[in-house]
Amino acid sequence: MSIVQANSESPSNSDFVEFARPKLGWTLRELARSLSVSVPFLRLELKRGRLKAAHLGRRVVVLDTEVRRYLTQASAARVDSEE
Repeated sequence: MSIVQANSESPSNSDFVEFARPKLGWTLRELARSLSVSVPFLRLELKRGRLKAAHLGRRVVVLDTEVRRYLTQASAARVDSEE
């Protein structure tokens, strides 16, 4: 967890500490940008069942835990294919 503190030069009169909240879920656009892949590729991975998502209204959200599982599995598959 990262901590951000205001320095004495900030416009606020009082010092503050803000705790960064971990990201719980990703939209397909955010995830595509973060992983440097396309949104259609992520939709294909969802269709193939390799990646799981939740629908919140019209928005498709991939939980951060699912992203980590997906990346771990993809990394392990790559290592296995190189041997």
